[in-house]
Formats: sequence, structure tokens, C-alpha cells
Amino acid sequence: MNIKNIYGHVISVVFQPLLLPLLGTIYIIKSNPFTFPDPYENYMLMLRVGLLTFFFPAVVVLLMSALNFVKGVNLRDRQDRIIPYIATLALYIWAFYVFYKEGFNGIITFMLLGSTISIVLAFLMNLLVLKISMHTTGVGGMVAFFLLLLPYTNFNSLYPFIIMIIIAGLVGSARLALHAHTTREIYYGYLLGFFSFMFTNLIFGM
Repeated sequence: MNIKNIYGHVISVVFQPLLLPLLGTIYIIKSNPFTFPDPYENYMLMLRVGLLTFFFPAVVVLLMSALNFVKGVNLRDRQDRIIPYIATLALYIWAFYVFYKEGFNGIITFMLLGSTISIVLAFLMNLLVLKISMHTTGVGGMVAFFLLLLPYTNFNSLYPFIIMIIIAGLVGSARLALHAHTTREIYYGYLLGFFSFMFTNLIFGM
């Protein structure tokens, strides 16, 4: 394995799209100690987000791969992505519903809705048009999310926003280095993720 492939795999794993809502939740909690003063409640909140948005969807993909329903956990074929998309979408809808109905922090609830909408649109794109990069869909959404946080001075999100743009570039180049997507699929992912969160802001509000 050459350096380019190692770089591609490391970046792709660290910024796996299913991990992004959990990473966003951790950032929100850590940047607002007065809003989230209870360490135990914070850990439970992170656990709930992590289970619903990362662990359970990942288990679905691993089980499908083990049972040979898909060709591999990388889900390179459009056909392989259909059931994992549906399962992940169901879990994200459930996560948003629970957080919304129970009155959890509005910023986290907004992030979950934005992520859910991006999955809906990515699923439809995969089904009807072409496979797009879920990695760049995820980081594109996070760039929009941090952009929308800029007016909220308690988040001090200018530097995180700049860092997120850099991460988005690294993720896109990593996916290209692995030949996992075409350039078009990479850019469509960025655009879909970004505008999913902007659309969420229009209908739900930060």
C-alpha cells in the first residue's frame, strides 16, 4: 500500500460520514460549558447520538456484508447502498424525532435534521441519478453547519469553520486518491450536503 492509499484510508476512516453528527455534538457540548454543565448528562447525550447515528447504522452495514447482501463495507455499487441508506435514514429520522419531541438542545436537533435531509437527498440521487460521495456530503453539510454557527458568538466558530473547510478538502482528495468516486460525484456530494443544511435552516431555523 503506497502513501497515497494510506492517506486516503486514514482520512476516510477518521471523517467517516456517520461519525460527523457525534463529532458535531461533542463540539457543541465542549464549546458551551454553561449550557451543558452536567458531565454525566453530556456523556449520555453523546452516547445517544453515537448509538443512533453511528453504531446502529454501522452494524447494519457490517451484518449485510457478513451475510453477503452487499459486496463489501465500502458500498461502492449503487445497488449495495439502497438498504443501508434506508436503514440509516430510519435511524436518523428516529433520532431527530426523539430529540425534537423531548426538547433537547435546538442546535443539536437542527444538526440531526440537516443530516437526515442530506441522507434523503443522497438516497434519491443514488436511486435515480448517480452514486455520490457520502463522505463529501457529510463534510459539505458540516461546512454549512459551522457557517450557520458564525453569528452565535458563544460558539466562537470562526476557526472551527476554517478548519472544517480544510477537512472538507482533505476528505475530497482522500476519496479521489482511493479512486472511490469520480470528481463529479465528489463535487455533487459537497453541494448536496451544503445545501441540505441551508434548506434545513430555511424550514426549521438554527
